[in-house]
Amino acid sequence: MNAAADHQDKPDVVLHVLHLAEDLIHYLVAVAMIGLAGYVLFRSVIDFLHKQGYANRVIGGINGVLFVVIVLELLTTVLAHFHEEGFQLTPFLIIGGISAVRHILTIGAQESLGDEADQAAFNHAQIGLGVNAGVTLVMVIALVLVHTFGAEAKSKA
Repeated sequence: MNAAADHQDKPDVVLHVLHLAEDLIHYLVAVAMIGLAGYVLFRSVIDFLHKQGYANRVIGGINGVLFVVIVLELLTTVLAHFHEEGFQLTPFLIIGGISAVRHILTIGAQESLGDEADQAAFNHAQIGLGVNAGVTLVMVIALVLVHTFGAEAKSKA
């Protein structure tokens, strides 16, 4: 009887150790993400102050700041693990939307600089704008659906 009880306790101990290891890795990932966000923000400010050309500095600054926002949204999903909230769809939709808008702003800013490009590069940029606009629209619709039906599902529970 004692051997059976010992055998049953071992999986609980192993599972507990694995959960602790998972939490430790999540903490390390969270710290790394905060460090990355801080470093990118710092470099964006330094580049903004020292880069040549005002328009290029603004484009780089916007890209850097939006990248920091994306990293912080990813951090939100990591931190949700500690609250045992399960998979978080909303931050991924926000990240996708921010990323698409970031590309739209970058392409638009580069086009407004008047860089002389051939027709193929112009067509490629226009296709990129269209695709990113479509992605942004899909992300916004998905966010509305998640908030609408997610709130409805929570109120029924």
